[in-house]
Amino acid sequence: MNEENPLEVARDLSQLLLAAADLSREVFAEIARDLDVSVQHARALCLLDGTAPMAELATKLACDKSYVTVLTDQMEGLDLVKRILGIDRRFKLLELTPKGTALRQELEYRIALQSPVMVSLSALERGALERLLAKILPERPRPLATPE
Repeated sequence: MNEENPLEVARDLSQLLLAAADLSREVFAEIARDLDVSVQHARALCLLDGTAPMAELATKLACDKSYVTVLTDQMEGLDLVKRILGIDRRFKLLELTPKGTALRQELEYRIALQSPVMVSLSALERGALERLLAKILPERPRPLATPE
């Protein structure tokens, strides 16, 4: 990397970040495929922890609320989630079923074993990467959960 030319540095770092993200997506898709679940369902499962509003899932997935309704219909049909009425009947909450919880745990286990970050970096390097990414990202992605 050429530290003298900021444009080259920015380009090189951007390409590396995008390549790392692409590799992580490919590994995630392979894990989902091995577990016979769609990538979209796997992503939703990984983001759900406890009970969470459907609208919040739409925000985390960066998609329209109507898509989350379709996704929820599919996941309910697979017995992965169930809808729960919120205090205000206008708001629907999602909760993992026992089957959804088990699949989420298996996804997380396999990600921990196969993720390029986990496979390629030492614990010290992962800590450094986490601090650097946290510095770049304004809001760190977290699983969706409401306090119980």
